[in-house]
Amino acid sequence: MKIVAVIILLISIGVVSANYFLEDNGYVLLEFIGYSIETSVPVFVLGLLGLYICLRIIGLVWNSPNLIKEKLSKRSVHRSNKLLNEGLLMLAKGEQLKARKKIKSAVSNTEPLLQSFLLNIELSEATGDHASREEWVEKSLNAFPKIKPYVLSFVATLLINSKNYIDAKVYVDQLLEISPTNPAAYQLLFAILVATKDYGLVLRKVFEFDKHLDEDSLADMILEVIRDALRNNKPLEPILERIPKSIEKHPLVMTGKIEGWLDNEEHIKAEAALRKLIPNTWSKALILLYADLSNPSINELSNRIDKWLDNRPRDANLWLTASRLAQRDGLWSKAKQCLERSIELSHSASKYTELALVLSELGEKEEALTALKSARELDK
Repeated sequence: MKIVAVIILLISIGVVSANYFLEDNGYVLLEFIGYSIETSVPVFVLGLLGLYICLRIIGLVWNSPNLIKEKLSKRSVHRSNKLLNEGLLMLAKGEQLKARKKIKSAVSNTEPLLQSFLLNIELSEATGDHASREEWVEKSLNAFPKIKPYVLSFVATLLINSKNYIDAKVYVDQLLEISPTNPAAYQLLFAILVATKDYGLVLRKVFEFDKHLDEDSLADMILEVIRDALRNNKPLEPILERIPKSIEKHPLVMTGKIEGWLDNEEHIKAEAALRKLIPNTWSKALILLYADLSNPSINELSNRIDKWLDNRPRDANLWLTASRLAQRDGLWSKAKQCLERSIELSHSASKYTELALVLSELGEKEEALTALKSARELDK
């Protein structure tokens, strides 16, 4: 109503050209475009007050549709929030059927709540009702067209977590279609291809993934692709040619290359690379590979591990490698000591299983059974 006050002020002071004269004290002469009105001060003040009230009434009537709409909108949002909270409470109690009905009712046509739509999608997927899920996805996209990429990303993530990779890829493809440079879309596509082991498509898109993925994830994928090729006796050259320069020297990528060399009996080349890489990275994968070398002698390999242990006595991976080299050399007591030291620093089910085998070689049957029990407990 500040505008109304300004209008009245302009009328009374500027536009109207009010002339107060003191010849007849208590009267006001108003002149406007050749017209003049003489009135008393009280009547003039009452006139201004009446004008103000009229303008207020006109403004109220003018804005009443918006005020009514806003009130109804708030009421609708309040109702939707109430139903949504009741549905969540039922969900927490395990009353899933009732919860679905409440959350479905929470969807408002006037002021839709995104959370209501997303919860309906989740519940439909959780109960295996794919038709209902697709229906709610469509409703969500229509209700929130401005955040369509978010809705598609949410659904794709939900389906990936449910291991429903086929349907997930459909939504990721839609996301890429409307947002071709969306990093989240490439991350989701990468997760699907890795989970389904579609390494061929991964390699074809590897340079696109390189722009949107962190180096560790991409390098880990390259390692898995190399290992898959080695298991299936496939050539490594097509894979190595597709490795982006950004991860060429990554420890996991180098692990894959060295595993390839070892598979090809290139132990001298592998040892030279490991001797250089291990002190620079202290990568677990590279350290454990050192125990697989056949050249130089086991004694020389063990001596180098011992030198590294002098500088890194709390490296569980070095102790594990030292144990495996001792096992290869038939030094079971040393293998046991090194393995137990590794377990002290970082225990795992696989290490206890390996310890059980070492203890069996030493004839310590009861201790071996205890180690196997520890392995089973960690596997639970």
